[in-house]
Amino acid sequence: MSGHLLNFIQQHFESYDPLTTYIVPVLKTAVIVVISYIILRYSGNWIDRLFKLRHIDEKRAATLSKLLKSVVRYVVYFVAAVTILLNFGVDLMPIFAGAGIVGLAIGFGAQNLVKDVITGFFLIFENQLHVGDYVEVNGKISGTVEEIGLRVTKIREWNERLHYLSNGEISQITNYNRDRMRPLVSVVVPYEENQKVVEQTLDNICHDLFEKYEPYFLEKPSVYGITNLDREGVHYTMMAVTVPEQYWFVERAMRKAIIYTFKSQNIQISYPRRVLFGSQGDNGLPLPIEKLYAERQES
Repeated sequence: MSGHLLNFIQQHFESYDPLTTYIVPVLKTAVIVVISYIILRYSGNWIDRLFKLRHIDEKRAATLSKLLKSVVRYVVYFVAAVTILLNFGVDLMPIFAGAGIVGLAIGFGAQNLVKDVITGFFLIFENQLHVGDYVEVNGKISGTVEEIGLRVTKIREWNERLHYLSNGEISQITNYNRDRMRPLVSVVVPYEENQKVVEQTLDNICHDLFEKYEPYFLEKPSVYGITNLDREGVHYTMMAVTVPEQYWFVERAMRKAIIYTFKSQNIQISYPRRVLFGSQGDNGLPLPIEKLYAERQES
């Protein structure tokens, strides 16, 4: 027994080569890590240059660039890990075979993941949204698209909260950055106001806005007309067609112009208020409480 053990130890040490067993695999692993680092470090710049050479739309280029960078990163990690394991003599066939069986077993539970990936492809290649677009998702979340991945889309709200949405859960997208936008601004004035003066004032506001911000407009601002009548007063609506990037600015400018111009023209804007009437005046009509109080003070 001792003779067999002695022969085994002797053969083992005769074939033992530290250089081949440890040093060479470690050096190869170091080379693999360095090459992987270089690819990950500079692949982003190469991808950005590629899209600049193709002269693709800026937002679409940013979207595809981030997606491609993500794919390259995952591929590099996978290839580097497999190469390092093979370098140390690990037999990966049993692992892949086992992974295949396990993958088949859990495949039925990975339907949501497959749905996310497929939906991600359609979101990107159908141009439903791009990085930098201001969107509303499922009628609940509004914000700017920061990243579109194969599985998750990132939306940042105005208050800087970042939402991670599974692509498969996105059922409705309202995109505020597609070709043209129509700002609509309504204002309500009391029935007692001279409606012709109100309409003329709104027309003048439209003219002034167009002269001041002409590059932002695709169609000249105009007064749509009287859009509603109710107990609050007469509703007027101003509208225009603008480039998407200036939609919010134009809406704010329209409201600001209405407030300032109406104030300078002594045109009232309706707001909720209550008028109390007291005793009757000389004409037999009830007096507002303010006038009644003034008369009592004088007496």
